[in-house]
Amino acid sequence: MNRQFAIEMLENLLERAKRKSETTILTSREIDALDVLVQESRVEPATSIGNEQASVQSPSVVVPVQIEDSEIPKDTLLCIDFGTSFSKSFASVDSGDLLPRLIDLPLGGAGSGKSSLVSPSELLFDQGRIYFGTNARKQFDDSQASPDRLIDSIKQYMTLGKEVSHLAKIKLQAIQDPSQSFFQSDILILYLAHLMYLTEQALISKGISPNALRRFAHPAWNDTHREGNEAAMKTMMAQAIVLARSLKDKLLVSISIAEARAALDQLQKLEFSELPLNLMDRPVREATAAGAGALFGGRPNSRESYLIIDVGAGTTDVAGCICRTNDEWERPRVWEVTKAADAIKSAGNILDDALLKLALNKCGLFGGSTEYQAAAISVRRDKRLYKEQLFDNGSVVIEMPTGDTVTIELQEFLDYPPVVDFTQRIRVLVGKAAIAVAGDYNQVNLVATGGGANLPMIRNLAEEGANYEGKHVSIIWRDSIPDGVAEEYPDLVAPYSQIAVALGGCLPVLPEQRASIAHGISGAAKTVLMPSYKS
Repeated sequence: MNRQFAIEMLENLLERAKRKSETTILTSREIDALDVLVQESRVEPATSIGNEQASVQSPSVVVPVQIEDSEIPKDTLLCIDFGTSFSKSFASVDSGDLLPRLIDLPLGGAGSGKSSLVSPSELLFDQGRIYFGTNARKQFDDSQASPDRLIDSIKQYMTLGKEVSHLAKIKLQAIQDPSQSFFQSDILILYLAHLMYLTEQALISKGISPNALRRFAHPAWNDTHREGNEAAMKTMMAQAIVLARSLKDKLLVSISIAEARAALDQLQKLEFSELPLNLMDRPVREATAAGAGALFGGRPNSRESYLIIDVGAGTTDVAGCICRTNDEWERPRVWEVTKAADAIKSAGNILDDALLKLALNKCGLFGGSTEYQAAAISVRRDKRLYKEQLFDNGSVVIEMPTGDTVTIELQEFLDYPPVVDFTQRIRVLVGKAAIAVAGDYNQVNLVATGGGANLPMIRNLAEEGANYEGKHVSIIWRDSIPDGVAEEYPDLVAPYSQIAVALGGCLPVLPEQRASIAHGISGAAKTVLMPSYKS
């Protein structure tokens, strides 16, 4: 709700109040209007008095963060995996032993809907406040808000083919931000600040310094945008740390719209020297990070090709690696073949939308009717839950607001044209990458991670193999969780496919990149990938 609209709402309220009635009932929108104007009055930078301008400076809530290099632990690495649906963080500590120690960082807590190691990547504007993560989802459910109001694909702002620096010019949709005072870059920074606050609090609870050096995982941006996007994201991450340490627990549940806007305005006035940019380590591509944790379990005395596919909600990324082991070496050596790296903007969200369309096609309701619109809203709210039930049980029964039900069978869904198209895009993506990493060999190991790791079309690749431009490569399915971890740390088994990016990205050494297999792998330096895990 913008200022002018709030004023008009309160003018109508004042007119009603003057009608001599004993009581005046406030509507919810009038309450919102009051909240907007009251909050603005607390942070208004200046007021006009006659022809003179009287400055009323709002108190600064944003405090610059300057970290000395000596305050950054030399043995600790943190990785932030900002996901389309869920976000995660993991840390590693080099204790001086041969094996680094991995520290799980529970971000979700009760009510996250998933493992406690993940947190929903969601925001919601409601009644003059901005709600974060798990609390955004709860407020959304409790208020039965329209699905269009939930900001639930924030990462899509910075995904493939876009320049992150341009997001400061794109406003949110009015249904998401009635005040029309926030841009997409503002929302990114606000959510990342919430994520940084959760992460640093989790670090402290584990006895780890919040000044840990950190990486962030990102999708496979094309070369045109990669360098600029990485620089822009590095700055946003540093700004998020400043907000997290300035606003503290105000970022845990919700913050008033006015206070958030004021804090963001103050943040933009900081110089680069007032941002903790030295806490930011190099970024890491999501599929590379996901593969890093899986590759240290290679067979003894072997040279194997690995293809990592990370199926998220917004993008599907692939990376190709060569892993060599030798009894004379203490640890495996790993190289990434950069020509195998690729990504597409087709992932879990495509399947969500396909399920919605199929359910509405089968419901038998007239497209322009009120019942049809109610059914569309109802299915959209829970489409991810329905999708999980479909893949877990082989079918799903969807109840419509009319009381009728729609049953969808798994094979029926897999044969649905939008799903067939998605499956074909995955096959092309994997086929191209498999040929690039296999070289003269005729087989690759496939490691699948992300929320869609166990989708039928991904599992089927191991049976069908990969084909591209007349070439065929056999595929061997390999579990994403490293050998031995499943037995020793069973709590990691269920969520591992979703936390693989954050876990692999925090390893001290990532795969060394090579443009192709022919670029002298035999003479490359060692790359170490042998973590252990401790809670």
